[in-house]
Amino acid sequence: MNNTTNTLSVVKSLKDLSDRDLVLGLKSIEEESSVSRYQTEFYRRFAPYIFKVASQNCQVYPGGDALARDLTQETFIRAFAAIDNFTIIVGEDAVFKKLIKAWLGKIANRHFLKLYALRKNEDAETECTEAQEPSYDVFDTLFEPPPEEQPSMYVKLLREAMARLKEIDQHIVNSYAAEGCLESTRHISDSTMHLLCETYKTTSENIRKRKNRALQKIREHCFKN
Repeated sequence: MNNTTNTLSVVKSLKDLSDRDLVLGLKSIEEESSVSRYQTEFYRRFAPYIFKVASQNCQVYPGGDALARDLTQETFIRAFAAIDNFTIIVGEDAVFKKLIKAWLGKIANRHFLKLYALRKNEDAETECTEAQEPSYDVFDTLFEPPPEEQPSMYVKLLREAMARLKEIDQHIVNSYAAEGCLESTRHISDSTMHLLCETYKTTSENIRKRKNRALQKIREHCFKN
């Protein structure tokens, strides 16, 4: 009876923790059962946001929902492995929450192309699935994405247009779209631009030019059909 009461008390207290204290726990607690509970609570709080970002990146690809779900899981697996590298700062809780989301978003963005490349190759996908640690099977029940809706004609045309682009251009367009910056007068964040430049060993000017050319190709495909 005492063990059950203690377990319920721990679960309740975790839900009451601030994001900062939750991360502190992830960085300091070593007991395996406690770590698992802290990870579960962290995932519960931030998985919906990362899945939303992942869906924006993956919606134009075949099987986009499944790809977004895999990307969400991969993001948290890598985040838990690297949690000690996350810097905890003093400040408002709302600001700290934004920092966590930005950190998780950067991890998701970094592994987006790698995961997509693996899924294109059936053998690589099988190997990747077999290599996943069973301790993370809990993700299957923690977060279920919404059922896939029947795509509209516009979405079908958009997917066709995106499929015609090179992968670098797909990634650039998705990065701009995720930040609501597809309009020519708006700019993506410095961190996202830096990541794109580092990933493709190019300049910010070239990234912007590729974005504009890619958008023109998308418009031409959508309006001619």
